Amino acid sequence: MYFSSPLTALAAALTLATQGSAFVMDIYDSDNCSGPARSVNVWDNTCATWMGGFRSYAPRVYGGAHQKSYFFIPGNCGDLTSSLNSRWVDGGDGWFQTDHCYNFGNGRVVNAVASYSG
Repeated sequence: MYFSSPLTALAAALTLATQGSAFVMDIYDSDNCSGPARSVNVWDNTCATWMGGFRSYAPRVYGGAHQKSYFFIPGNCGDLTSSLNSRWVDGGDGWFQTDHCYNFGNGRVVNAVASYSG
């Protein structure tokens, strides 16, 4: 999902936060969260491929309890054991914190992100 204004993005994020049904992150075509951002949400217990490839991300809103994210390179929504990495997206993981920038390293481009119960 792309938001053209920060106010629209904030309203959507607050709505999602109260529902606890998705995690929201800003994604970037470059490393280190530089350049224009696209705000996306990944609903709990789904896999999202629609946002296109990205090289870094910054979480904005946590997902539901006991949800884990899975990032896929180069495939889309493949076998969870072959994902690049996984992180708790419910705020319980020190490696997935809101307003921090995360890179995949070595110019890697992620094509899909899933959120499933861990």
